[in-house]
Amino acid sequence: MQLDAFGGLDWVAVGAYVCVIVAIGVWATRRSDTSDDYFLAGRSIAWPLVGLSLFVTNVSGSTLVGLIGGAYQMGLVIYNYEWTAVAALLVLILFFLPVYRRLGITTAPEFLERRFDTRTRRYFSALALTGNVLIDMAGTLYAGAIVLRVVAPSLSLEVGVWLLALIAGGYAVTGGLRAAVYTDGLQGILLLFGTACVSVAAYQQVGGWGAVQNATPPEMRTLILPANSEVLPWPGLCTGLVLLGIYYWCINQVMVQRTLAARSLQEARWGGLLAGALKIPVLFLMVAPGLFALVLYPNLKDPDLVFPTLAFELLPEGLRGLVLVAFVAAVMSTVDSVLNSASSLLTMDFYAALYPDVSERRLVVVGRIVAAVVLVIGAVVAPRIEQFSSLWMYLQSALAYLTPPIVAVFLGGLFSQSVNRQAAFYTLLTGSGLAGVLLVVEPGLHFLYVAGLLFVASLGVMGGVSWGLAPPPQEKTVASMWKRRDLRMEPATVAITVLLLGAVAVTVGMLW
Repeated sequence: MQLDAFGGLDWVAVGAYVCVIVAIGVWATRRSDTSDDYFLAGRSIAWPLVGLSLFVTNVSGSTLVGLIGGAYQMGLVIYNYEWTAVAALLVLILFFLPVYRRLGITTAPEFLERRFDTRTRRYFSALALTGNVLIDMAGTLYAGAIVLRVVAPSLSLEVGVWLLALIAGGYAVTGGLRAAVYTDGLQGILLLFGTACVSVAAYQQVGGWGAVQNATPPEMRTLILPANSEVLPWPGLCTGLVLLGIYYWCINQVMVQRTLAARSLQEARWGGLLAGALKIPVLFLMVAPGLFALVLYPNLKDPDLVFPTLAFELLPEGLRGLVLVAFVAAVMSTVDSVLNSASSLLTMDFYAALYPDVSERRLVVVGRIVAAVVLVIGAVVAPRIEQFSSLWMYLQSALAYLTPPIVAVFLGGLFSQSVNRQAAFYTLLTGSGLAGVLLVVEPGLHFLYVAGLLFVASLGVMGGVSWGLAPPPQEKTVASMWKRRDLRMEPATVAITVLLLGAVAVTVGMLW
């Protein structure tokens, strides 16, 4: 796809979208006078926007490129990451959200301070910031730059990264979470439409699912692979994949922040259920096209080029522009989300703690400065991802080493009265140190197995330290631990949850 083949109608679509996004950013800026406005949109977001924002932030440019490229490289097994996300979202709405909302926290690390102490909060906040910059921000900018290079081959990877950073950062830095959530609503609709266009066009070009079955081996069309598989071994579903899902949906500030901004616990739960429902059609919109591309373009050197190749080779002028808009929308959604998350973490967990008497206006200014700095760091790191075999492998491998100790501490804090502040802190410290050693040593295990081992080791440290020291006082745990009454939900919410589980069971059963 060459630049001169990107027609006038395509550029009109792109230009109109950018204008709308800028307008929303300007509007949101005028309503971000306090820290609560800037970081949590005044806790006033309705559940449809919460759900759309969760979905489109997750299915970012990096995830979209990674999913389709992963299916091209590994097959339908990549969908395991998507349907297990529904299970993780149910863990969020049933166990984590009631405690988060009861505490009235602004950031996920704040839970650790309420349950344990300040040093544990700040250590985890530093780990989360590292993940935001090196995984979320860098991966998303890299994915966006790849697509821009297909449109404009003369554009270097670095220039593409900085161009996207400036466009997305412009409204996210100034408008805060309100700008992010409202643009996410528009971007979610565009993303679903754009990926549907690509999927339908590829399906028609292939000639139906029968052609895919004839052209691909059976292992490319199943969710279950042997335990020694280098792609996704089936025991990894029960170990590392579950841990990655719990961290990403229940602990990661980028996602949690949207549920904290909801009007109520009930609306936060409905938003989580909507996000889960939107994960089901991902199989048809963002995974199956990878197999279609394997039939149409079997010799692509880089799996990360599958999505732009399908979009720009199969779609007509005008529609290509809308699909590019949908993709840029996904990139922007994650960039604005990560910026606001990182800004919240550093401003509220560090700056506000050091300067407790700082004004609300000052907090917003500091938050915007932090967002700008994070954007620059992410743009510097992004081009280095090109050294990995694929974007998907970079994203999942990084999470597998970073998250297990964090998940262990959060689960221990929620469900075990005996876990004390020393156990929490030293579990994080030891776990991250062990992860660093394994990164250097390279044990030769699949990263999902590594995640499981790190989790077991973290539980061992946490249990050992807790056993050797006195449990925390009851007043420290009374509000910050999960209680059985937190399971109470309205009948409509229960019914929707059951329907969602049924839909997932049917979808997964088709591929089992």
